[in-house]
Amino acid sequence: MNRNYHTLENKIILSGDTFSIKDDIKKMGGKWDSSNKSWWLLNTQIAVENILKLGFKLIDKDVNPSQPKQNSSETPQNDTMSVSHFVLFIESIIKKNISGKYWINGEISSFKTSNGHIFFDLIDKEDKNKSTLNSLKAASISCILWSGRRQFLEEKISKILFKDGTKIKILVSCDFRKEGSKISAIIDDIDLQFTQGELALQRINIVSELKKLGLYHKNKLLKLKNFTLNIALITADNSRAYSDFIDELKQSKLSFQISLFDCNMQGEKTSENVSKALHYISDQIDLFDCVVITRGGGSRLDLRWFDDLEIAKQIGLSKIPVITAVGHFDDISISDEVSFHSEKTPTAAARYLIDNIFNSLHIFFLRLEKVTHLLLKKTSAERQFLFSIEERLSRAAIRRLESEKRQLKGYSQILKVFQTSITQTLKRGYALVYDNSGNLLKGKDFLHQAPPIDLKLKFASDCENQHIFVDVSVKEITQKSDPS
Repeated sequence: MNRNYHTLENKIILSGDTFSIKDDIKKMGGKWDSSNKSWWLLNTQIAVENILKLGFKLIDKDVNPSQPKQNSSETPQNDTMSVSHFVLFIESIIKKNISGKYWINGEISSFKTSNGHIFFDLIDKEDKNKSTLNSLKAASISCILWSGRRQFLEEKISKILFKDGTKIKILVSCDFRKEGSKISAIIDDIDLQFTQGELALQRINIVSELKKLGLYHKNKLLKLKNFTLNIALITADNSRAYSDFIDELKQSKLSFQISLFDCNMQGEKTSENVSKALHYISDQIDLFDCVVITRGGGSRLDLRWFDDLEIAKQIGLSKIPVITAVGHFDDISISDEVSFHSEKTPTAAARYLIDNIFNSLHIFFLRLEKVTHLLLKKTSAERQFLFSIEERLSRAAIRRLESEKRQLKGYSQILKVFQTSITQTLKRGYALVYDNSGNLLKGKDFLHQAPPIDLKLKFASDCENQHIFVDVSVKEITQKSDPS
């Protein structure tokens, strides 16, 4: 059975044997029209080329065979054309003169997706090298990547960050839509090396700017506290990254205090959300010991959201250490480069904080053990010193006692001699004079204004160790010269 097609407005209508190749038609973006029982595709140069490869032939249903066919590329003879004729005239010129494919490059703007299709404007920024009067205003063209073609380019697309501001080089064909008279560039291929080169250049410029501002190494110069228990966590609430991080901390049984800052971790709002959170945390440094920025795993492309100048600047300006874990094993982002420390996963970031505390505790107990050992050693030395002092004092006391004993013995002998002398004196008839209180009196004691009156005289006795005591009263005391 033959396979034919004809165009109707902006559609290509397929007829004939289409059932056996319906899967191929679907891959090209074909749609089934249940009311007309036929397949159709958008009328593009690529679609025409693809269906021709499948053996379809063009049949013209828009032209009345009874009328001579007019060359649509020629201007009608009358001076005025209807809008429809004019649009068809433009379409014929475009198809005749711009039927090939062309490489173009520019910057993505107004990026969006719908039903698997990708839409954006490719723009040229103003040429700043031109003078003000002759400067070129930004040119733009609408670009479309149909879902059917997107499947063939998925590997390349996964390596490019499709967002506003990304520079890209694409192979396109020109498509003119009669509805709205709009020209679009239909994407057929992507130059991956060009786009990656632009991203690398952009990355180099960001790093250069950070170094110029003195922010590239600034956060790394901060000191992480030994016990980082108060953590400012920047991630998406209820995300896998959040649960992995929290679960790992809970297993440690340490008393972590987590303050969550719920942020978009991919997409256009990532830079704004994360930058604002970092700025707020930096003004509340008394409440936090460190910042953790983390997200779940993803493709290498997802890292590009953290190759952002504003996020990197806020990390550099942070007054407390920032730890990043944006979930990729093969590459690092600029945010990783400027942060105090980076890990690959949320779990690894949590483990890093736990290990930091346990290492600090280990060092603390080692120092405590060392101090205890030194104290015990010092105490032992002091005890030995006290023992030696005690021993020396004991020996000195014994020597002193021996010396005092010898001295007392000498005094005893002297006293004995003195007592013997007194006894002998008394035996010669002399007496010792005492007052009523038993105090031994001397001659000068009688020269006082109130000399003692009642006296006791002690004489020697004929019996051994006995004495004679005589009580006397003094009537008068006179002082005379010695008669001799």
